[in-house]
Amino acid sequence: MIRLNRPGYSRRMGPGPLLGAALLLLAAPLACRRTEAPKVETKSETKSTNPDGSRTTTTTETKQIGSTLVSTTETKGTGAFGREKSESETVVGTVTEYGPGKRLVILTGDGAKHSYDLDEKKTAASVDARIAVGSKVRLDQARDESGRRSIRVVPASDR
Repeated sequence: MIRLNRPGYSRRMGPGPLLGAALLLLAAPLACRRTEAPKVETKSETKSTNPDGSRTTTTTETKQIGSTLVSTTETKGTGAFGREKSESETVVGTVTEYGPGKRLVILTGDGAKHSYDLDEKKTAASVDARIAVGSKVRLDQARDESGRRSIRVVPASDR
């Protein structure tokens, strides 16, 4: 216990206020620390030979940060029609810009913005009517060897 004696001032002070101030100073950096969403990145490649002699290679890359996701799959192969190639992409994130029938921009957990032109030639787009700026969405895009692209956008469930 500390006793403060000054002319005209008398007060008794225990260790409580000093201990409390010390704990507050130690805890402040922990309380202000920003927690980052868990990040998972995977890459896989599968090669196969079919009974007819054609070969196929499928490569998939996925990056998930928190509840957002970017996944790209590319399939290349040789078959009865020569070389074939198709691509698909899945993006889960928050809509930051949306012009119905025109353009859609999705923000993912890594801070990347993914932009899609919905009125581009050889593109068939289907966007759920509930989609608006600020909503969490799942976008599935596929492109075939002739360059035709299909885009489907639906609300994403929060996991």
